[in-house]
Amino acid sequence: MIQLKSGIFRIATLLIVASVAVGQEPTSFGGEYAALVPAQQRLIADWVARFNEVTGQDAQVGAFYDDLVKLSSKTTFDAVTHALMTSTLTDDSEVALGTALDVVETLETVKGKIRDASGDRQFRMYVILKPGAVETLDKSREFQRGADNTIFHKGYPTNYRQQGGVPSIQISIARDGRRADIDVDYRASSFPAALFNGHLSASNSDVRAGNNDDRHNGRWAGLPSWWQGLFGIRLRNADYDDVVKNDVIQIPTQPRIGDQTIEKMTYDFLQAWLIEGNAVESMGYISEQAYPCVAMDQGSELDLGMAPFILMMGMKEAHEALGQPETLEGVTSGVRLSNPALKLVRQPHHAQFVLYSVPDDIARDFDCVSRLKLAEDARRAPREYGNYFGSVFFVNTPEGRGETVALLWAREGGSWKIVSYELEPMEEDPMAELYEPPETVVTTIDVDEVFADVVEEFLTDWFIRNDYDAAFQRVSPKSYSCYNLYRDESAPEASSPAEAASYIRSGFERSGEVVGARTNLESLIASIEPSHPIVRVMSHPASDTYSLISVPNAIAEWADCSTRARDVALPDDLPTVYGGTYGANFRFRTQSGEAPVFRTLWVKEDGEWKIISYDIEDP
Repeated sequence: MIQLKSGIFRIATLLIVASVAVGQEPTSFGGEYAALVPAQQRLIADWVARFNEVTGQDAQVGAFYDDLVKLSSKTTFDAVTHALMTSTLTDDSEVALGTALDVVETLETVKGKIRDASGDRQFRMYVILKPGAVETLDKSREFQRGADNTIFHKGYPTNYRQQGGVPSIQISIARDGRRADIDVDYRASSFPAALFNGHLSASNSDVRAGNNDDRHNGRWAGLPSWWQGLFGIRLRNADYDDVVKNDVIQIPTQPRIGDQTIEKMTYDFLQAWLIEGNAVESMGYISEQAYPCVAMDQGSELDLGMAPFILMMGMKEAHEALGQPETLEGVTSGVRLSNPALKLVRQPHHAQFVLYSVPDDIARDFDCVSRLKLAEDARRAPREYGNYFGSVFFVNTPEGRGETVALLWAREGGSWKIVSYELEPMEEDPMAELYEPPETVVTTIDVDEVFADVVEEFLTDWFIRNDYDAAFQRVSPKSYSCYNLYRDESAPEASSPAEAASYIRSGFERSGEVVGARTNLESLIASIEPSHPIVRVMSHPASDTYSLISVPNAIAEWADCSTRARDVALPDDLPTVYGGTYGANFRFRTQSGEAPVFRTLWVKEDGEWKIISYDIEDP
């Protein structure tokens, strides 16, 4: 008997749900305002009151939260506030300082899933902290000030991280000490594995992704996974027996109506699935290219061989939850999207689903296969039409819950098939209307050409020549202690500097093997401009490929990984003397553009530029 992993069934069931129907009143999806505890209700009620004041509306707090706020914003709010309120703060004398939620004064906004936004702009809360909140965090044993955010969390450079390993709360604070960006990181950054996981960056903070809800409750017990039961179905302990029939099931390779127009294909897929409950025939419309969409939800932990069975189980249960309707009328409703690049297709089933012609460039960004891969090159797909279509709809369930769903169709094997899907493709969320991020200003300086040549040679040795010994020669023994801080949780711990050096050298080689043969750096890696106000960005010819920066010399002493391992906090009054400590940062080009950034810190040792520290900054 095969057991479903926790959270894995959500993708299959959520395929059929959506948010707001065309021509209908919005309906609630679960996670109601009445179910929030008083501390959570206070934040929402205050936010809605300010929303009314600014917009002149008279929204009622319960109806506003229940009916208008996106599902992913609700789950984000639930998860972050739950983690905060169940994290007690104490000082070195074990005197209680309240909970982590007690440092929050008001809510600015909640950001759930946002199409085309970077990972550090999704699945988080923006808040105003109470006066003295920074001092409270400094006193607490549970939070430590870590390396400042120099790339992500733009406008919020000061970084406090909850101790005790992942999952953990990250509180990023603006220079004014009052505005903050708070998220939960469910997975650790590691070298080199995390560098290639571009598709994980946003879902790293999405409590619904993979087994993040289990990880959450493993540290902060008591968060109900209400989104798992959108149809009143919980399959955490279910098996596939009813679907796979002793593993002899044959999944169709072609849709049952053969090669027809896209509107007929979409209609028959929904008919076979939702009306007839024929999960097997429905799978004839789903390409294997869509299976990685299930893997993305699982953080690439899913055996793709199980994906079709998970999808069939979800479709079977969804049909049963709908009460076995006789027609699609009143079951599915089309949803309009606002993207001007999508061309509306006129067709007779517009009330059940809205159909669009999707250009190649948008389709590639949407495609789960592409988002799981390193980019082949830096070029964008052309703005051409005819190769892809999208159908957008939601299903009216007995509970009136839903979430927007978009299916991407392409030609495969002589007919149209579903090659990818996405939940919540719409960006609009009323909770974002009162939020404006802090402004940041970064100084640009001339490049140190000698240093630029060294970095270019280092990266070329590593990724183009695959001369890993030469690349490793640029690593100072001072950085060996970084290995244990950023090793993968499944990798062995180094018991000596020599052992750490060996593991780092092996990491260089594994990275080279992952990216394969390359002829130029531009096709493989990309820079991302730092946003920290003390960072000075060097202008140089390869600035699109990697960024070179100058930081205060005093950073070098604090950034030593052995110092960070001893929980030594970064001082606020660093001397701003520059010229002896540089940085080189890059991220791998993935189709999603969401890979973490590999940050390296360099100083001269015996007249040679060497890497004295490295880390990984997640979105």
